[in-house]
Amino acid sequence: MTSPAVTNGKFTPEFAAYTKLTLVNRFLNELKGSPQPQPSRSMTFDQFMSALDDQRVINPNFARQTPSEEEEYNRIYQQQNGENEFARNRYEAIMKAYQWGLVDLNGVLIKK
Repeated sequence: MTSPAVTNGKFTPEFAAYTKLTLVNRFLNELKGSPQPQPSRSMTFDQFMSALDDQRVINPNFARQTPSEEEEYNRIYQQQNGENEFARNRYEAIMKAYQWGLVDLNGVLIKK
């Protein structure tokens, strides 16, 4: 079962995680001058939600712990937005994405 991007007029934590792993990380890579995969190489939000629901490793080559850069970004995110349930759920989805091999070595969601 997938979750919508918006519930009760507000973005869901999973959609915030999805945008972090697609748009934000691509932008951060561009700022650092890192090579970028093509935008069409990332999974859709529905595929992301399905992969989270599957709770299994999708790509063992990318399955890993959440990188320290992502942990630092999350700490800053919580300082700016508060340490609340939304922020915790957002980061939990990001950690699962790394754990299950959904994120390439540039920190961007892969194509499922």
